[in-house]
Amino acid sequence: MKIELDEYCPCCDYNTFEKGERLQYSICPICFWEDDPIQFEEPDYIGGANRVSLIQARKNFIDFGSCEKDMIKNCRKPNKNDIKKQ
Repeated sequence: MKIELDEYCPCCDYNTFEKGERLQYSICPICFWEDDPIQFEEPDYIGGANRVSLIQARKNFIDFGSCEKDMIKNCRKPNKNDIKKQ
């Protein structure tokens, strides 16, 4: 089954990516998740471009607004142009 990619970050669900740059290791400016194709396909995988799994990164974003605590300093708050996936 082919997955339809959109511009939304798989960690924070904001529209921070361009469709053409998905799964090419782009970094989300809101949560600082690096868009790793392996971790996208296997969300419980620890390793690769990020030190935590995508599942853990999503929990972390809900808890403290970043994929990892060490990355908070690199993140920005969503602004009026950022749209959260419904």
